[in-house]
Amino acid sequence: MSVASNYTCIPGQSCWPTTSQWSAFNQSINGNLRSTIPWAAPCYSGMSNKECQQIGEDYMDGVARTAQYGAMEFLDWETCGQSNCFLNSLSPSSPVSGACSLGRLSAYHVEAHNNEDISKTLAFVREHGIRLSIKNSGHDYFGRSNAANSLAIWTQRMKDARYHETFQSRGCKAKYQDVGEIGAGVSAQEAWEFFEPLDMLVTVGAVGSVGIAGGFGQGGGHGPLGPTYGLMVDNAIEFDVITADGQFRTINECTDPDLFWAMRGGGGGTYAVLTSYKFQLHPTVPLNVYSFQAEFPMPTGDLDISKSRVHRDIVKALALNQTSFAEHGIAGYNFLLPDHMVSLQILPSTDTEPIKKVTSQWHNFLKNYPGLNITDNTYHVFPKFSQWHKFTETPSITRNGPVGVGIAESGRFIPKRLFSTATNIEKVVDAVVTAMQFSYTNSGGGSAQLYATGPLNHPNNSKTGLNPEWRDAMWEVIMGGIWTSNTPDQVRTEIRNTISASIQPFKALTPGGGCYMNEGDWTEEDWQQTFFGGSYDRLLEVKKKYDPTGLFNCWKCVGWNGYDDPMYSCYAQSKISPNPTIPLGPVG
Repeated sequence: MSVASNYTCIPGQSCWPTTSQWSAFNQSINGNLRSTIPWAAPCYSGMSNKECQQIGEDYMDGVARTAQYGAMEFLDWETCGQSNCFLNSLSPSSPVSGACSLGRLSAYHVEAHNNEDISKTLAFVREHGIRLSIKNSGHDYFGRSNAANSLAIWTQRMKDARYHETFQSRGCKAKYQDVGEIGAGVSAQEAWEFFEPLDMLVTVGAVGSVGIAGGFGQGGGHGPLGPTYGLMVDNAIEFDVITADGQFRTINECTDPDLFWAMRGGGGGTYAVLTSYKFQLHPTVPLNVYSFQAEFPMPTGDLDISKSRVHRDIVKALALNQTSFAEHGIAGYNFLLPDHMVSLQILPSTDTEPIKKVTSQWHNFLKNYPGLNITDNTYHVFPKFSQWHKFTETPSITRNGPVGVGIAESGRFIPKRLFSTATNIEKVVDAVVTAMQFSYTNSGGGSAQLYATGPLNHPNNSKTGLNPEWRDAMWEVIMGGIWTSNTPDQVRTEIRNTISASIQPFKALTPGGGCYMNEGDWTEEDWQQTFFGGSYDRLLEVKKKYDPTGLFNCWKCVGWNGYDDPMYSCYAQSKISPNPTIPLGPVG
């Protein structure tokens, strides 16, 4: 069941604002209305100009992409049907042809600097029935941070950051020590760079350019500190938000407990525009890391991953150790590919010995496995989080999370019960290698990512609207594939279909289960159960209370309108023919 919405006014209809109305609106927000120019546009007038050359150099850089509204982190969400404006990711200096079009980028966006900018924007879309979209970094895998022919709020310029040695939430008796406060546009890297000199850790993820107050901090937020300190939503203390009625609210578990609960795990862009996020910091401790990388011995003839002894043995060994890793608070990033692997185990601790002791069996298995070409087998101590992140930017690690490409992704939680017996572990191993082989033979690339970065040691879900399946997840499995602008449409479709299908072995193991709402499959049909689980009905009740007209609406978010909504024509699953953004004149 969805929330009724009539925010479907587009240019050319009588409801659309006149030029003078746009001009008056712009004046009311101090000239912060902007005309959108696609990032790659300068290259469509010639590849040799300096602006185009700089764009080419930065094209696969996440920080550069977040720095302007006219780009998303992934090409899927810049395009609508045949309308787009992008370069060839892997060869961005290659000449481009055709027209540079807005695709699904909003023609106008509000560069929000304060609460008043946002409140007046909400009033404007209510008055004219325009669809609203909200973008911070543009990292969203579902394209929820933009919609064709919408008016966008861009929160990326809201960069305030503060440290509170002591903090008391509004209307609450509880007092906290070491609380961080960030504006909606602060990225993970900006956050740790601000709080690190204060000897404080922030529960960020793996990617520095992700905005941690937006979809990350409202949808869950997992990372290397997750097993020790919980998800970002577990550390949330208070939010400053503007609700659909334009009202500014400071919300917490005392003032607006239902809304605060929903925005701690129910997803961004759904209940209100968040402008400030206040959260628990943690005193800095070193990150102890075991890093292992190796190339696999390849068979003569065709590779069949489902029968590959090295793949099966390594997945089994990891699964056998995972319960012990989890009990000791070790987080893990494990990337398995047809021809190589990268495995990172992370433990925040002032003592450098525990990680060596707990991982010794895993370490010895890998070191002595016959035929592996080991390229890294090292224990590290990173006194500061920034040093850990610099380490993860080495090419062999970062290539597992590219941006500036098209992407297909699907995910599934694997609960701890499946790691409790030898029989169940064999089932998990079978699922991993079967999924990898299916992806490998059907244009998906054949990789699998096994994350152990969740809140398994924080089982109480009562304070958050998070999918309860997160609390029991030993692994979050991710299957993914990429494409570039040179990839033919039919191959892009094949890659997307392959990645969607490759998660099926894990679904068969986990009936009624779920996946992380920020790292799932946007084509998921059983989306309420998969993304929200048992929290969905209550989340929808809160949605109806605070946004009864459905002003906030995004793809497969709580209260989503469904495939018939004309504003989601750019999605391949839509029942509407693609209707790209209609170009508009300069801002008056």
